[in-house]
Amino acid sequence: MKTISITTGKEGIKNLIVEWLELLAQEKYSEALDLIMYDNTQTVDGERWVWTPERLEAAVFTYGLPWFTKEDIKREYGDDCSVDYKVTSILDAPDRDRLLEDIASSIDFFDYDISDEMARTWVITGLDYKNIIGDVLFDGVPLNGERSDLTALFWILKVNETDVTLLFRELHVM
Repeated sequence: MKTISITTGKEGIKNLIVEWLELLAQEKYSEALDLIMYDNTQTVDGERWVWTPERLEAAVFTYGLPWFTKEDIKREYGDDCSVDYKVTSILDAPDRDRLLEDIASSIDFFDYDISDEMARTWVITGLDYKNIIGDVLFDGVPLNGERSDLTALFWILKVNETDVTLLFRELHVM
């Protein structure tokens, strides 16, 4: 897991998000899993959800529905439903500067501590929420060479007094 200094602020967080997205663009899902932390406290269909390289890839190719296979999507939404989405490089995008600016503007450092009540409301009681110091809701993950409405959601997590990392929550359409 990569950590960055808390003093790098939004720039450091933005760079970590870009690094993670570039790994997805290269289809290096295992490396992406190793880069940051993941919220493995949620349940889907009564079972604990654990992010794996296959589930991360499925979150991309199904446009945010990682519990479905390609066959499930076709059966559920029809044979003409696309299941071949791939993250494309932000760094190679023609609107790169705008995308980088949008990532930076999606980063929010909290000016408050998360209370027990807030944690229950936000359904983050299985996490170390006392160390969550912000969040990121980047709406615009580039897919198949175009900006999409797929949103990457992260918590900004303080891992010690000087360092933070990202905790990936999910990819979904907002």
